[in-house]
Amino acid sequence: MAQAQAPSNERVRELREQERQAKEDAAENLGEIDALNSDIDDLLGAYDTLLAARDAAEAAADAAKEKLEEAELQQARTEEQIGSLEAEIARTRLLLQDSAIRAFISHQGPNSEQTALSADPWQHERTQALRNFANRSTEDILDELRGQLAELDALRDRSARYVAEVVELRNDELERLGRLRTATQREEDALEDLRLRQHSLTHKVLELEATATGLAAEIEEEERRIAAAIAAAERRARGIAVPPGAPVDLVSVLGFLVNVEIADQVERIILELEAEGFTVGGSGYRTNARQIELRKQHCGTSEFAIYEMSSSACRPPTARPGFSRHEFGLAIDFTYEGRLIRSRDTAVYQAIARIAPNHGLFNLPSEPWHWSDTGT
Repeated sequence: MAQAQAPSNERVRELREQERQAKEDAAENLGEIDALNSDIDDLLGAYDTLLAARDAAEAAADAAKEKLEEAELQQARTEEQIGSLEAEIARTRLLLQDSAIRAFISHQGPNSEQTALSADPWQHERTQALRNFANRSTEDILDELRGQLAELDALRDRSARYVAEVVELRNDELERLGRLRTATQREEDALEDLRLRQHSLTHKVLELEATATGLAAEIEEEERRIAAAIAAAERRARGIAVPPGAPVDLVSVLGFLVNVEIADQVERIILELEAEGFTVGGSGYRTNARQIELRKQHCGTSEFAIYEMSSSACRPPTARPGFSRHEFGLAIDFTYEGRLIRSRDTAVYQAIARIAPNHGLFNLPSEPWHWSDTGT
């Protein structure tokens, strides 16, 4: 049978040194994370400033757009007025032309001297009155035309001012939109920088978590292995005395008293369980007297209860004296952390169920803790 040794203090010191170094690395990573958090805070401040600039540029662009729309509306109205006034001026010119023709025709009668000396003295007065009326009508029309032309000039000046204002507002809008695009681009660049830094931070955090998790698992595994090795070494050192007069050849194997026929299998099972982190205990060989005591405890004290009652009628089930594989040193009741293994859902049971059959021990279906060479 193999002889395992307890781990040395050197291995323990090595483990602690690795733990110390891992903690230093973790602290360094935490420092880097703090620095990244500071950078991100600065970047968020710059981002807020860019957002404010973008909002201001958008507001200015909206205001310029409203002014532009109003100026264009005013210009359109002025152009409409100019068109109406030009049509009115054209009508006035026609009236003026017609008035001039009428005045010309009316002056083609006898001249004033002849009219004054004519036989009809009233003819001169009528002619002069008509001439004066025609002249007044023409002057009125001329005055109206002069006013219309002056209004037309004013409207054209106003239209020119609106055109200039529209051009200025358009240029102002383009300038504001340019600033908006610049602010937006800066915002996008800042966001991209933020994303890159966040990715870097996340990567660092994941590295730190993986390092810490791996280190914790390694330390736990080493400590568990050391504890199991120490327990196994103490168990071997302590050993179990072979009782005199035993009906079979017995040997102490890693704290279990078993038949020499299964000694090697039991040792391999225990060592493989310890390698997986399970330090099991329990009992192997049991004397006939001990089996009778258990029957009294689990089945009853009558002769029938001790020697005849079915094992399944006992609580817990207990084989009749002379029929238990424990009495031949060919069975083991496994315990874990000081308690019988009563559930098949536990990790330790599943480990035994995976390992023991490879070495010739099988489970009794009614008792998760009971393993023997026959499964009974």
